[in-house]
Parts: sequence; structure tokens; C-alpha cells
Amino acid sequence: MKIRLPFQSSFRAQFNLTVAVVYLLAAVATLTAFAFAMQSLLTDYAARNTVKEALLERNRAAAVIDRELVLARTLASDPAVRRWVRDESDPELRARAFEQLDNYRDHFRDRSFFVAIAKSGDYYLDNRSHGAAHLDGTRLNPANPADAWFYRDLRSERGYELYLDYDVAAQTTKIWLNVVITDDKGRPIGLGGSGIDVSDFVSGLVASQEKGLTTLLTDANGAITASADRALVERNARIVDPADRVTVYSMVDNPEDRERLRLAIADATEDSARITAFPLSMTGGRAMVAVSVLPGTGWRNIVVFDVSGLYTSRVFLPGVAIIIVSLLSVLAVISMFINRRVLRPLTGLTKAARQMARGRYDVALPVERSDEIGQLAGSFNSMAATVQDHTQNLEQKVDERTSELSAANAELSRSRASIMESLRYARAIQATLLPRPEDLARAFSDHMVLYRPRDLVGGDLVFLRRNGERSLFAVLDCTGHGVPGAFMAMTAHSLLHRAAAGLSFDDPAAILAETDRLLRLTYRLNEEGEGMVDCGLEAALCSYERGSGKVVFAGARLSLYAVEGGEVREVRGDRQRIGYRGPALKAPFTNHVVEAGPKTRFFAATDGVLDEAGGERGFGFGLERFLAVLTESGDAPLAATATALDETLRAYRGEHPQRDDIAVIGFRL
Repeated sequence: MKIRLPFQSSFRAQFNLTVAVVYLLAAVATLTAFAFAMQSLLTDYAARNTVKEALLERNRAAAVIDRELVLARTLASDPAVRRWVRDESDPELRARAFEQLDNYRDHFRDRSFFVAIAKSGDYYLDNRSHGAAHLDGTRLNPANPADAWFYRDLRSERGYELYLDYDVAAQTTKIWLNVVITDDKGRPIGLGGSGIDVSDFVSGLVASQEKGLTTLLTDANGAITASADRALVERNARIVDPADRVTVYSMVDNPEDRERLRLAIADATEDSARITAFPLSMTGGRAMVAVSVLPGTGWRNIVVFDVSGLYTSRVFLPGVAIIIVSLLSVLAVISMFINRRVLRPLTGLTKAARQMARGRYDVALPVERSDEIGQLAGSFNSMAATVQDHTQNLEQKVDERTSELSAANAELSRSRASIMESLRYARAIQATLLPRPEDLARAFSDHMVLYRPRDLVGGDLVFLRRNGERSLFAVLDCTGHGVPGAFMAMTAHSLLHRAAAGLSFDDPAAILAETDRLLRLTYRLNEEGEGMVDCGLEAALCSYERGSGKVVFAGARLSLYAVEGGEVREVRGDRQRIGYRGPALKAPFTNHVVEAGPKTRFFAATDGVLDEAGGERGFGFGLERFLAVLTESGDAPLAATATALDETLRAYRGEHPQRDDIAVIGFRL
């Protein structure tokens, strides 16, 4: 039992469902396009904002560091400081130097300064609690790894270096501006400068007020030097070996993005005027990242914009609500319109149709509209009237139609009988053209003829003409089947007789050429114009003189087969045909002299044998099967060969209809 769903039997439900599906598909497509557009806009916004923040922070950091670096360079080049560093033990030079250093301290951002002397290794650091500079309490030692910064920066080619260091006692991390102090000959004699408290520096540089923005400072290897995470910065500041420091790459999720960030950090230079943003997957979310270089430090300023937090599914809730409300409104309006303008008239039409099904043909619907529904009601009324009229007059019309059909059938039977009588008579006429068995017996020691036209009459023919001890015989395959083929065969038979009458039997090639000439004249094949026919034939023509032991053969697209001792020798005819529209023969036909032994049997056949359809796939009978029948019959009488060939063709054909006319002749000299 077939189960029908409720909406399958209700037009209203089907219509509402269709409208809802179409509307929802359009809504989904609209929301999808909106989501893609929003994502593109927000991505572009994030990229622009990230680049803007990177430029802003680079300029802000450059301003801070440049100011402090200029002041530190001024300190390092101050004559009083340089003279004291050259002669540290001179009290007068020391007093003048510290007086200048106190002035510099008031202008430094950190309100501090330091001086380290290469000759003695003494390290002087401003101490605001004492209000004056003092000896740090330790002396720098080249063998101490903690003091390696001094001896490394003392050899700086650019004259200054920036160094990140964690002060355990003060529990602060500072960026030290180490400027080389030189003597009059440019030789380094010490370092001087100041520090910038990272917490103070980061508060203005790293701590962004904009939601979703994060700023990191790293060195050229990606190690984090400044971040909102103060514990992370202090941890890196305590680690002496740069390879052990926490890098920004640990915040990136996949290897591809880490490699992309690594290349961006490596490619960033202070001379880069253009900063580009690119997307990365960081800490579980998508982010837009821009990398720049802080001027004068070599540090990378990395700005991270969290894109995943820009919008959520709540953005689409108003749009979804509007779509649902509009869908319900559209469905309600359409349902009301369809119910009033379509469903009610259709309900009336359905009731009237049911009444007609019960035998009431006098029903009529009111036609109040001129639209399609009104036209449908009018057509129903016309149909009801016609059905009522046909029902009332059905018996009379059935009798009239029966009488007309009987008369037509009788006329058709008479016509068919007349046609069949004509065809049978035509077959009898065509049969007179075939050689009689007694004529064949006088011509050959043994012979066979298998003649099977597809219809009552056909276009294949067997030809024989004798002149004393000489015989001329042929197999002809003319254009067409049925009546047209029969007409063509009769014409070809007549023209071949005419050609043979005027030429020697010893030259079958000349007889074929003469037949071609006569056929072209008869059917005007060399003329152009409408109504001209295109016809011709294929032929295998043999000439034989009793006692000569040889056969002279000429062929037009047909071959002669000589069979002896289970072996077959094929003598091919020329490839040109007799007749057909176009130019005359390009070359003469060829005579072939075939010697015959006492057991040699000769066969010629039209292509109807080879093309006969049969088998499982309806393929042609083929030359191989045809020759197999001829060789398997051995030295048996040729009549047995004809019977075997006929039975083999019938078995191969099976349920398939005969495709072409068949004519085969076999003989033994």
C-alpha cells in the first residue's frame, strides 16, 4: 500500500511548502552573501586598524627612544664626563663630571643615569634615594657572564646598544641605553646612558585601549622583550642565554603560520616605510598581525588584532528574525490570495467533475471571470455538454464509425490483394529471367543456385547465356530491393544480353564495360538536374568453353572463389561498379584466367550473403563463415552445398529479419 503524505494531496500545502522552500533558499543565499561581505569588510577593517596601530606605536616608541638616546649621546660626548672617565682618580674632574651628570638625570625619563669605565671596570649608577651618584658596590669583570653586556657593547660599531635587564633588588625590568664614551682619538673608554622602566614604557606602548588589540615587542629572534604580561617579560629578562627565552612563535598554532611570522620578523627593517598585515591562527583564534621595527632598537613591534571577536552569530539574529516574520507574512498573504482566487473555484470544479463521474452530465459552472480560472470553467461546461451529446448519440456514432471502418478495411483488403497479385505476377516474370536447371546442367558437370530475394521480387539475379560450347554466366547485385530492385534487375539482364550479343564471350571485361555504357545511356546517369536517378550494379561475370579447363573471370566489386581440397583461392574483381552517377569508368575491367582441376569448384555470391544479420549482436554473416560452409562440403554434390548454406544462413539469422537479397551460384566444369 502506497503511503501518501498530507501535503501530497493538498494543493494549498504543496504551494505553501514550495513558497517556503524558495523563500528559505533565497534567505540562506542572502545571509551567506551578507556573511561573506561582512567577513571581507571586517577583515579589511582589521588589517587597516592593525597597520594603523603598528605605525602609531612605532612612531610613539621612536619618539620616546630617540629622545632618551639623544640625551644619552649628549651625556657620553660631554667634555667634563669624558675628561673624568679618562682620569677617574682626579677629584676635581670627578666633581665637575657629577655636577653635569646630575643635570642630565633631571632630564632623563627614568630620572637616572649610569657611567661604566673600561680602564678600572668601575660601574657608577645614580641612586635617587641618596640624591647623588655612588659606586655600585661591584666592579665589572670580563670573566663574569652577568657583566658580558659591558664588554660586548663597548665594541659596538654604531656607538650605542639597547639592552634589556632585570634588576633583582628593585624588582624592575629596564631597557638600558648603552652609549659608547670615546677619547679624543675615537677609542672607547667607557659606557654611559640611562634606562627606561619597561613597565612605564609598556604602559604607553603595549597597553592598548582598543578591544581586541594586543602589542608585543620582540628581538630579531622573536624573543618577547615587552608585553602586557609582566611576568613573561621579567622571566625573559632574567634569562642570560637568548635561546632559552620565550618567543612569540609559541603563541602561533600551526607550523605554516609560525614560518610566515618568522619570515615577516626577518624581513622587517627600520627602513621599511610600508607595513602590511596578514592573518594568523594564534592561541586558538584568527588574528590579523602587523610587524614593524622600532627605530634605533632593532626590536620588532608586533600588533595582534583578534578578528574572531569582531562579530558573532548574534549579529545575524535580527536578520533571521526579520526573515522569519516576513516569511510568515508572505505565506499568509499568498495563502489568502490563492484560497480566494484559485482554491475555491477549483473546489467547485472538483465537485462538478465528481458529479460527472457519477453520470450527471447536465452540470454547469458559473463563468464570472475572464482569467484562466474562468476559461477553465467555460471549457469544463463545453466538455460537459459534449460528453452529454456524445452519450446521447453514442450508439448511432458507433454504428456509423463501424460501417466506415468496415468499408475502409474492405477497400484496403482489395487494394492489398491487387498489389499482392501484381507482385506475384512480377515474381513469375522475374523467375523467367533465371536460367533453367536443364540449361545449367548442359553448361556444367555439376551446379547449384541459391536464390533468396528479401521480398517477393528483388534486385539480385543469376544470368546465363550459351553459344554452342561457350557459356557466359554471372551473378548480379542491382541497386534496391523489392519492386525498384526488380525493375533494375530486369534492365541489367536486358543490357547484359545486349552487350554479350555484340562482343566475344572470351572477353567478359569488355562485356562489363559495354554494360556500363548502355546503363549510363539508358538512365542518363551522365546528365545533371532534378529527378535524375542514381543506380547501378555489382557483378561477377565468367566465361567458359567446354573442355578448355579454365574460366575467364571479370568482376565489378564481386569476387570468384575457387575451392579445391579444403583450400580456397579468391579472385578479386575490380573495385569500380557498373553505372551510378558521375564520370565514366576511369579504367577498363580486368580479365582473370583461372585454371581448373578435376575437383575444382567455383562459387560467386552477392554481398547479401556476407551482410546477413544474425547471432546475439546482429553482426553480419561474414566471409569467414561463408568460406567455411564451402570447404566443409568437400566433394559432395553442389546441391548439398546449397542446402547446407541455406540451413546455415537460416540458423545464423535466427529471429532477425533478412537484410538483403541473396544470390549464390556454384559450378564444376
